[in-house]
Amino acid sequence: MRDDGVALGADAAAAWHAAWLDALGIESARDDRVWRALAPPPVIYWTAITLSPEAGPDDLRQCGGTVCDAWSAIDLAPSGFTVRAEEPWFLRPPGPLADDAGPDGLEIVRASSPAEVEEFELASVRGFGGENASVEAGAIHPAEVLSDPHLTMLTGRVDGSAVAAATSYRTPRAVGIYGVATLPSARGRGYASALTRALIDPALPATLSPSPEAESLYRRLGFAAAGSLRMWQRL
Repeated sequence: MRDDGVALGADAAAAWHAAWLDALGIESARDDRVWRALAPPPVIYWTAITLSPEAGPDDLRQCGGTVCDAWSAIDLAPSGFTVRAEEPWFLRPPGPLADDAGPDGLEIVRASSPAEVEEFELASVRGFGGENASVEAGAIHPAEVLSDPHLTMLTGRVDGSAVAAATSYRTPRAVGIYGVATLPSARGRGYASALTRALIDPALPATLSPSPEAESLYRRLGFAAAGSLRMWQRL
């Protein structure tokens, strides 16, 4: 089960990355061992993801930026990388969610227009970077991604203002959930949980890699640890 959960997480993460990089005009390539970006992507994206526990240093040695060693099994220090972070893979098996009315006043919007993608992008940037963070529209989340029906972008609004964001990518085997973020001034009100619930498909496993602070949130939604990943960085 451990390797099954890791494989599902790595597969979905690679598909999500490929979709965004394609929208940015950046090519990527994939084989049975690893997914790779073929040009440097924006810093928030990984440049490579291992897809098999059989992947080794030679599969990643030529990469720059941040690579994801999905099984935490490769030593890249001799190739000039340093460990940036380690995170667990969380997996939720298929199954219904318990009823939950959600927080009062929250409107969940699925981005379906360039303006809504821009709103999603800014909410995400501010959720991770602070209330005053900004980004050139489309620099990391371009509207061209709307052509991919497997990708979902959700924005949470309260009184018409964006307060949270989350995104997912659906593969035939699982739903990968990414970038769940709430503006600092709106945290602790259940918005992240509500957006995550909206992205879960009870008919498929769901996978994500949470920060330590968010682990309890996802455990309440039925997720459990399935393995761990290691991020290696070389600038």
